[in-house]
Amino acid sequence: MDNGLKLSHKLILIVVISVVIFSAIFEITFYSISRNEILDRYKDEAVSLTLLASRELRNPVYFLDLYEIEHAIQNIKQNPDVQSIYVMFPDGRIITDGTMENKYYNQTLNDCLNLHDRISPDEPLVKIENDVLHVCVPIIITEKIGMVKADFSLNRLNEIVNNLILTLLMIGGIISIIVIIVGLFISTSISKRILKLKYAANEISKGNFDVDIREISARNDEIAELSSQFNIMKQYIVSTNTHLNRLVKERTRELEIANEQLKMQDKMQREFINIASHEMKTPIQAILSYSQLLQRYPERQKEFTQAINRNSLRLQRLSNDILDVTKIESRSLKLNKEIFDFNKVISNIIEDHKSIITKENYRVKLLFYPSKETLLVEADKERIVGVISNLLSNAIKFTKEGEIFVSTEKREDNNNNYALVTVKDTGDGIDPEILPKIFSKFITKSFEGIGLGLYISKYIVEAHSGKILAENNIDGKGANFSFTLPLFKSKTK
Repeated sequence: MDNGLKLSHKLILIVVISVVIFSAIFEITFYSISRNEILDRYKDEAVSLTLLASRELRNPVYFLDLYEIEHAIQNIKQNPDVQSIYVMFPDGRIITDGTMENKYYNQTLNDCLNLHDRISPDEPLVKIENDVLHVCVPIIITEKIGMVKADFSLNRLNEIVNNLILTLLMIGGIISIIVIIVGLFISTSISKRILKLKYAANEISKGNFDVDIREISARNDEIAELSSQFNIMKQYIVSTNTHLNRLVKERTRELEIANEQLKMQDKMQREFINIASHEMKTPIQAILSYSQLLQRYPERQKEFTQAINRNSLRLQRLSNDILDVTKIESRSLKLNKEIFDFNKVISNIIEDHKSIITKENYRVKLLFYPSKETLLVEADKERIVGVISNLLSNAIKFTKEGEIFVSTEKREDNNNNYALVTVKDTGDGIDPEILPKIFSKFITKSFEGIGLGLYISKYIVEAHSGKILAENNIDGKGANFSFTLPLFKSKTK
């Protein structure tokens, strides 16, 4: 209830202040206008009376008839507002001051001679000083023969103005009382409904969405519209709250899954380190052993040197694979692209691998069927050579006896030209268990290597906007690896 009274008082205070300010502005404006109008009429009357006196004084002043001058002055003094009157020569010397003593006779009165305060010397001069209205009017027949100055008291004017102020204050007070009574009634009605809205807002802020504000919306006014919008907002908050709760549950589940994935990645990282360290121990241990044997049996230098070289190359490949995986994971692997003949590069790689087959006495035929068209690609030559070498090495490794077919051809898809490279063998094929994840890390059935080659190859191909696929042959003999690279588009027409 105290809150209601405070709100009511605030509303009443706003209304009262507004009414007081408006009344004050209205009364001051009305007072200023009215006072100026009254003063202007008073000036006009004083000037008219003084002009009338100047016309009556023309002949007496011209003939310097003091009796007629005194008679004319007495007629003017019948006006109760006239305090004093002076008749002067054109040079300002007083002829008479309208009294029997005429003690100011022949004295010069400069008030009527001030040319800065009048439009022209023959126009009346009107001035107000110390609640006295001074009016100076020239006496003219054919030329100015004198002047008359009349002093009028402003006491009657001040009485009229004071009565006007009192009337305005009474009217303003009555209006203020009426407005306060009406404002009290209106503010009480408004504050009750506003307090209900405040109560509803507090309940909603506490999570209680069952509060009912339909009673406030029953009327057809601004507060009813506000309460209606408030009710819509409440429904929106309820809907949003439900939606947010659902999102929180979903995000919580996603975070749980992400946490599990992080745990899995952490586990894979530890496995990667363990596998890498184990795989690196094998060639290092072999190199150390053959080095010791070389010192003990120098006559077998060629045999031991070849073994050391073979294990050194294996260690180098392993180190490069680990470095590439690290760059891939940190997204720092950079490509140094250049334009080259794809068929020529593949032909050179095949010749190198034919030498390996011959050296190792494998019973494998390596056949190349290049595209009849020149295939120019813009790619990282060294990385693409690594991809093809990896696919050929895997084919030779799992095809101790048989054939390996390598082919290239030009394909077109949605007006985009690309080169298709296929490596097909007649070896053991891909184990169905690892086929779906053949391009993941550490996936291998071989005792040589740690299963990083295809993972790296997939990343490099896709970094060149290509695709790589793996599948077993339909006849069940061997595997088929293929990948694509976009062909170079010349900018010149």
